[in-house]
Amino acid sequence: MEKARVDEFLQPKAMLTPGIAGGVTMLIANALWVAFSLPPRWTSLVLSFVVGLLVFVAKGGVPGWQRAVYYVLNSLIIFSVSIGTNYVGVGLTHPPAQQSNAAEPAARVFFGDWLRLGL
Repeated sequence: MEKARVDEFLQPKAMLTPGIAGGVTMLIANALWVAFSLPPRWTSLVLSFVVGLLVFVAKGGVPGWQRAVYYVLNSLIIFSVSIGTNYVGVGLTHPPAQQSNAAEPAARVFFGDWLRLGL
């Protein structure tokens, strides 16, 4: 089995990159929410577009306009994966029978409902 090279991983057409980047984005956004009360949905969106800049670092004969399209699409995929990953965590840590509309406890849990959190 041949080892994967880093430049193959960072290609704009690679589908694995946005998936892994989405998981990392979710982890960073949740950590910033727990530690500094930054709104996770907006933090995740900004981080998604920052991580999406890897498209421009990648080597290859892809025209600039196509890299821009890949940048937007990959960034939105990263954001979607980060939200999905967070909700998997919410489902695992707060099964539906345990979820309620009561106020959050004083200590934040790592996975939180991003869409119900205040701005």
